[in-house]
Amino acid sequence: MVSINDVAAKANVSISTVSRVMNQNANVSKEKEKAVLEAVEELDYIPNGLARGLVTKNTNSVGILIADIANMYYASLVKSIEKTLNQQGYYTIIGNTEWDKKREEHYLRYLMQKQVDGFILASTVLDDKYIDKFSKKGIPMVVLDREIESDLIDKIRINDYNGAYQATTHLVESNYDFFLHIAGPKKAATALDRSKAFVDALKENNISAENYKILAGSFREESGAQKIADFLADFDYKGRRIGIFAANDAAAFGIMKELKERQLSVPEQFGVIGFDDVNFSRYADPPLTTISRPIKEIGEITASILMERIENSNEGKYLKKNITLKVDLIKRGSTAKLNFN
Repeated sequence: MVSINDVAAKANVSISTVSRVMNQNANVSKEKEKAVLEAVEELDYIPNGLARGLVTKNTNSVGILIADIANMYYASLVKSIEKTLNQQGYYTIIGNTEWDKKREEHYLRYLMQKQVDGFILASTVLDDKYIDKFSKKGIPMVVLDREIESDLIDKIRINDYNGAYQATTHLVESNYDFFLHIAGPKKAATALDRSKAFVDALKENNISAENYKILAGSFREESGAQKIADFLADFDYKGRRIGIFAANDAAAFGIMKELKERQLSVPEQFGVIGFDDVNFSRYADPPLTTISRPIKEIGEITASILMERIENSNEGKYLKKNITLKVDLIKRGSTAKLNFN
């Protein structure tokens, strides 16, 4: 088994430096940190304490990596996961990764040192091979909101493509004549699926390429506001009826706020549709049309599957799950059927 001494020798640093890097202590130079992390990766080093913990007992703790805790969807998801785990005596350690691959790697190693019983990875940007490597060490793991090429990991996601297709078709059927998609980050598998569905739905409805546009953004409110402002600055929107499919509800709120400040009408001139159906959606002005995904159910299923994995961690006793949940179009006041004589 690889030891901390091996890592120190490989990286040409002291054992204490390796320890500081593994514990995310800031008092290490970037050069030494890089050398240690490369050695850890090459040697496939896992702290001895983890192995001892797995052999002797569970810690009743679960690590959760979240792409953006400020995102209302993730906040609601974590609440549901945590509640379900707490009811069975498990506690959570949450890592907010900000869509940063290196930050995710740091958190994963840190949580392994803490000897958590299992992991939940929500919309991470880690490579499939990296995730699969950790799962092969026998650590129970559930991955959310992305596909991953591994038979060892439980996967739960919603049908993002179908949801985005429904959203775009609804805008077409509402008689808008130009279509804008303010998309999520390119790192996010969910964002890529939604963008593809947006284009496919428009092509299926014979909408020509000059009558739609995609702007890359993020899943945050300020991104929605900035991207619609950029669009309005470059596009002659007067006399047009524009249907906007936002990356998610948060981005949609930013879009509607910017339109309202410019005294542009929703839904008459601009139709806006989000994705998630967070609690605030129905209270927006006007109430937000959106794609509803069962956030509470996703959290409950995720937690239940992970606990089942932890309790049946011996090989051969557990059949891995790959679950896709359906979504629904919720029509509210931010879109409307436009009738013209």
